[in-house]
Amino acid sequence: MSSSEAARRLGVSIKALRVYERCGLLAPPRTAAGYRVYHAEEMARAARIVALRSLGLRLSQVARVLDGDLQSADVALAAHEQTLEKEIRRLVSTLQKVRTLRTDRASGGVPQSSALNVAFDLPWPWAGERFELTDIRPINYIVGPLGSGKTRFARCLAEAIPGAMFLSQERMEAPDARTALLSVLRAQGPTAIVVDMVEQGLDRATQETLIAHLRERAKVDTQPLFLMTRSSSILTLAAVGADEAILLCPANHSPPICVAPYPGAPGYEAVATCLASPEVRARTAGVIAWRRQAS
Repeated sequence: MSSSEAARRLGVSIKALRVYERCGLLAPPRTAAGYRVYHAEEMARAARIVALRSLGLRLSQVARVLDGDLQSADVALAAHEQTLEKEIRRLVSTLQKVRTLRTDRASGGVPQSSALNVAFDLPWPWAGERFELTDIRPINYIVGPLGSGKTRFARCLAEAIPGAMFLSQERMEAPDARTALLSVLRAQGPTAIVVDMVEQGLDRATQETLIAHLRERAKVDTQPLFLMTRSSSILTLAAVGADEAILLCPANHSPPICVAPYPGAPGYEAVATCLASPEVRARTAGVIAWRRQAS
């Protein structure tokens, strides 16, 4: 096929094909009249070049990969991965600032950030790493898969914040868990409240009503809440506002991280896989996966 047809199929410009040729990456044969011709072999090589360039590799790096220097390719890809991760964090930070400004314009106020901050050494199953949280929001979700240590992390938060209260799961299993929680929220004593599995004992409708109430409360109350949850009705990622934050306890026991509520943000997919509807949560409560050992 001609250069123009090859460029169209590859999704690049004819000028790009000329650049690849000048760098020695491509050498399409020519007709008697001097026109370049792209056969299956040239198209396959050109497609590899385009794919590698789309990953951000420089032409010199592409040349080494095409020559079979896979070690150089691994180094280049690792470096480019770090660059992309930094860019993602920068974009997420920008998105959060834009979201804050939009919230400000819509409500006439400024999204709140607590004057509190917390720092402590993480206990087992972590390795004593230092954890610091300086931007405590009115509502802070604590999320993590089973066995990630999120309950221990939640208790550490309550212990590290002076005057904070930890509301245990046993207390949330009272006959009227919602009333029990709201009565604590009305108390003026605690500087912060950490709730263990806030959805415990609540059906979908009650969970949705509760989180709506807590969001309204966050607009006027500076007492921060830390809500441990695995319910998609309590933590709906698409509904997370500027006054809310997500803390993820990773499955591999890396230190907890703050996760921005945007697809593609570091940790977003891990948070999403932790959440389930109230019906699924109720059906699988207390269930531990078990595989029969081979005899």
